Formats: sequence, C-alpha cells, structure tokens
Amino acid sequence: MTPKTAALCLRLIGWGFIIFGVIFVSLAFAGYDRAAQSLLFLFDWQTASYPESLTRNARWWAAILSGLSAGFGALYVFVVAPIITLEEPQAARIAKRGGLIAACLWMVIDSAGSLAAGVPSNVVMNTVFFVMITGPLWLMKTRAS
Repeated sequence: MTPKTAALCLRLIGWGFIIFGVIFVSLAFAGYDRAAQSLLFLFDWQTASYPESLTRNARWWAAILSGLSAGFGALYVFVVAPIITLEEPQAARIAKRGGLIAACLWMVIDSAGSLAAGVPSNVVMNTVFFVMITGPLWLMKTRAS
C-alpha cells in the first residue's frame, strides 16, 4: 500500500473517531437521554435496556471518553496521515511506528477494561476499528532512506 493510500484510509477512520466523539458526548447531557440510550445499545447489544437516566459519573466518563476519542482521531487525521505522505522516509517510519503503538495501547487497554466491565461487545467493535487503523499502517511500504 502506498503512503498516500494509507493516509487516505487513516484520515477516514480518524474522522470516524472524531465524529463518534462528537456524537458520544451526547451521553453527558441529561436532555439527550433517549438518544443516548439508543447510542448505548449500538455498542452494548447484550443489554436489553438501560436505566431512564445515566448517573453523574457515567455522564462524566462519557464526556472524558468522547474527548479522548476525538483527540485520538485527530492524531491520525492531522499528524500521522500527513507525515506518512512526506517524502521523508525516516519521518514516515516514525509516524507509522507511533500510529501503531497508539492503536495497540488503545486496543489493549480499552478491550481489557471492556471485558472487566462485562461488555465484550465493545471488544468486537474495538477489533473492527483496530484493523481499520492498523491495516493501512502495517501494509504501507516506506521508501528506504
């Protein structure tokens, strides 16, 4: 895969993380509880229903995680993708390695926490996004310096 193609893939999935973060923050606002319940069901399909409203701490964590998701996406859109398309092989290798490390840390920590919380469906979703992020980076060929 060329760096240009890999960068396009990373930009798309990065924007997906940004958009998810912007939408997911709705969980933090009490006025959006009905929409939030629907959103929760998309990612935790084992649970048939949720309480009418989320706790203060659940809202707080939703806000934190929304921001982290958007920031994670921005890392790929505005840092990793542009760097791997530069005509600088060493910079591309550093961005590739950093992008892979960031994705692996996210995958391991998020999935371990999801399993510990009893939400294995999130591990399934994580796996899909993990492949979408790491696939282009693993397949990308960098020029020798």
